[in-house]
Amino acid sequence: MNLLFWTGICSLVLASIWTYFTLAVPSLHLLAWAGFTGWASHFAVGGGPTGLKKALASTVTGAIWALIALNVFRAVGGGALLIGILVGIIAFLMVIQAKQDLLSFIPGAFLGAGTWFGATAGRDGADFSGANLAVIASMIIGAFLGYLNEAGGKKLAGEK
Repeated sequence: MNLLFWTGICSLVLASIWTYFTLAVPSLHLLAWAGFTGWASHFAVGGGPTGLKKALASTVTGAIWALIALNVFRAVGGGALLIGILVGIIAFLMVIQAKQDLLSFIPGAFLGAGTWFGATAGRDGADFSGANLAVIASMIIGAFLGYLNEAGGKKLAGEK
């Protein structure tokens, strides 16, 4: 069988377990979809150990930039104009941080920020504790699942 088939089988198994776990243990506040953001980032950046590092660094820093923007918004107060400006500033910073090789996966930073904004909508996204920390934890776990998914597919296909 080919690599895509075995990678698909690994996806089937790991995605099923991940989704079940996030739903079966709600007290951990893990989000299946946020995990898939980290998972996809691993594959999108090229996979392997380097891809895992870049996926982790970019998605987590993107989430942290979003957290910072929401903290400034909360401290200053304001409406749509202020949050628009703040999001523009962090977008600029997410691109500029790509000067550093580890942070060079710009889409991952945007995915991390978008995941933070989406997951914390309706609650205090400026708070770095509890359920909000689970957003980052979900992306981190997802990136590792992407790595395992890739490695498992290669192993089952007989590749290195």
